[in-house]
Amino acid sequence: MTRYSAAAAAIMVIAASLSPSSFAFTSPAIAHLTRGSGTGTAKTSSLQAMNKRNKFNKQKDLAAKMAEAKRLRERGEAGDGGTVSAAEDNTSPPNAQLSDKEIKLRNDRQRFADMLENSMTSSNGDLGDGYYLTVEQENENADAVFRGISRLYEGDPAPSAPFTELLNIENGEPLGQGGMKRLLPWEGPKSSSSSDFMIVVTDPRPKSVELRTAMKRLIGALSADLLAKCVVINTDTPAENRRFVKKNFSEDSGADNMTVLTDEKMDWMREYTALGEKRFSITMFILKEGRCEKIAREVEAEGMTETVKNAIRTMLR
Repeated sequence: MTRYSAAAAAIMVIAASLSPSSFAFTSPAIAHLTRGSGTGTAKTSSLQAMNKRNKFNKQKDLAAKMAEAKRLRERGEAGDGGTVSAAEDNTSPPNAQLSDKEIKLRNDRQRFADMLENSMTSSNGDLGDGYYLTVEQENENADAVFRGISRLYEGDPAPSAPFTELLNIENGEPLGQGGMKRLLPWEGPKSSSSSDFMIVVTDPRPKSVELRTAMKRLIGALSADLLAKCVVINTDTPAENRRFVKKNFSEDSGADNMTVLTDEKMDWMREYTALGEKRFSITMFILKEGRCEKIAREVEAEGMTETVKNAIRTMLR
């Protein structure tokens, strides 16, 4: 069985495990709330209890799916035979030179193991508990891995070339090679010794209220040095971006520390798989040394500051 056929088998296991009975426990709570019986406190308690049961059952269901998928995957790989590549060989030195394809294969395997472990042990905390992903984001990411969704994941290479075509909102011109090297910490003359990171927040929706709210929250909450690492990429024209910044931020607001770039044709967003599988939304990346260190998809504006701060904390531990 090939790697892809093993993945297909895992998908069938996941689909089969989603029976209607797994959701039956929600009906009494929903009926209770609909009838409006009891006090407001009783309703709140019922809703909280339902949410806890939802989280517990999702975690339990995810762990079962992962365990079964792992069993099928290992059984499939045992029948493949052949030689072991550098990406698969755990005895290879950690700094061995690997191609981007080998790195992605290694990351896929490690991601599978990490998610299986996390599904068994994670407390599934939210942003207020110091996590940078919500329970829903963790479950969506795990589901994408097992469905074989082709998109960037944490640890994957962060391509530099797409940045060259982004437009500077001040003059409307593409960044080009020179602008890209000045923007990206891992490019340019200091690239060999640079371990700095950058925060990218992107949204393909034109004049996105969500993105603009997120920008305001970040500018009001982050220090000047962190704002200097922030890059916002949207699809609005350079002129529209200039109008928004001028209208909403004073000269002493710190907004000038943040870089805003335009991706009108959405080429950068396609390359960075930031368009979403189901709908347009905000995606946050932390890029470091040419890799995607942290990725959070479908981020809500209200939680953007916590997402960024918590992601940085976990990266620097």
